[in-house]
Amino acid sequence: RPGPRSRVSLFSGGVCAMANYRRGYQAELAAAAELRRDGYTVIRAAGSKGPFDLVAFDDKTVRFIQVKRVKDGNGGLARAARGLVAVPVPPCAVKELWLWRDGRGFVERSVVPDG
Repeated sequence: RPGPRSRVSLFSGGVCAMANYRRGYQAELAAAAELRRDGYTVIRAAGSKGPFDLVAFDDKTVRFIQVKRVKDGNGGLARAARGLVAVPVPPCAVKELWLWRDGRGFVERSVVPDG
């Protein structure tokens, strides 16, 4: 039987991290579905280790999108936006930050200015 240290380690690092990943992944899938309904081709950055989760494009626009999922509040949205300001994108592209709030869906979509 695992001791208290094992439970804390597993719960704080493994199980919760995987649950958070799944919830974030679901928000990314919802964003991708919405973009596809609007006529965009969507590519998801699997693993989301880069600054953007999705790249969506049509014949005129390229959209680089970071999706944030929170239970409530804004989940550090301002900090995330500041982090994206300096990320370079082509002149024909826009950087966006979408906020998914549990139980409400997308509550904010912001265009992030160039830095």
